[in-house]
Amino acid sequence: MENKEQKTNFLKKVWYSISKFEKYPDMATEGVMKALKYLFCMVCIVTVFVLIGSMAEINKLVDKLAVYINDNIPEFSYSSGNIIMETEEPIIIEDFEYSGVDKIVIDPYAENNEQKSKDKEEYNVNGTTIYFFKNQIILLSKSEDGQTKELPYTYSDFIKSYTGQNINEFNKKDLVEYMVSSEMNSYYVRYGVALFLNLLLLNILVALLDAFELTILGWITTMIARIRMRFVAIYNMAIYALTLPMILNIVYIIVNYFTKFTISYFQVAYITIAYVYLVASIFIIRDDFMKRQEELNKINQEQLKVKEEIRRQEEEKKEGNQEKPEKKKEKKEEDNNNGEEPEGSKA
Repeated sequence: MENKEQKTNFLKKVWYSISKFEKYPDMATEGVMKALKYLFCMVCIVTVFVLIGSMAEINKLVDKLAVYINDNIPEFSYSSGNIIMETEEPIIIEDFEYSGVDKIVIDPYAENNEQKSKDKEEYNVNGTTIYFFKNQIILLSKSEDGQTKELPYTYSDFIKSYTGQNINEFNKKDLVEYMVSSEMNSYYVRYGVALFLNLLLLNILVALLDAFELTILGWITTMIARIRMRFVAIYNMAIYALTLPMILNIVYIIVNYFTKFTISYFQVAYITIAYVYLVASIFIIRDDFMKRQEELNKINQEQLKVKEEIRRQEEEKKEGNQEKPEKKKEKKEEDNNNGEEPEGSKA
């Protein structure tokens, strides 16, 4: 029951964050921990969609790679840590749909360091190059400023990291069949878990920084609008203001996967939409504050009128009390005058 209520509360917050600016102050007063918890849930949802898109792309890439190997790579075999291939010259592959690799160099005759260094100098490019030598795989990354990073792997370690098994022998046919079989599922699971954790940490960091950037902009807006608000309250509202951009990001991921449609300045639009939501909620707070101030002024005016009326009534009552003794005195004197006989009548 508690989980259902929490889920309902989360869905309500999503709806309020998108359609009800007037709810932002109420949600902000719940505290920063609930706001961060809400942000974490939203980031998890976005990360799941990013992961699904990434895994689908990896699956398509592996299938295309299997077809490419079957159609374009000569017969080869692997045994005892070495590759043997029927080719006279190194094979260079540069046409990639995957942006993570710029070039692949296959040279099964390069065995010693001198031969490997010669290939790395000859086929070196800015970006990432993977070299498949006779007894070793080298991943070489070179930046535009000339800095290089080299990661060497033995074939046995490389195969175990992807398959989770110690495979001592295979040939071209075995490799192609393995890549399109259900045995790749174990790799997809391991890769997906690792990718999800990395994406989640990255997306949380980015979302926190985006919320902080919005908070700075919101704080400047409050200064211009002459509204006093706590920085943490603005930060809480900035988190909820990211809701619609995050949902649009999910839609963008889905559309981009099926159509390859891209938006060059999506991040700018992302922050702009969130800022519009935050500013709208800030000005609603200002308008609400002004209305309350007007109501308070009216109440104060009414209180002054009531006090003035009470004071006037008290003064009238006091004046009335002062008139009564004087009237009594006049009446007494009149009675006394009426009770005395004239001096001429006594004679």
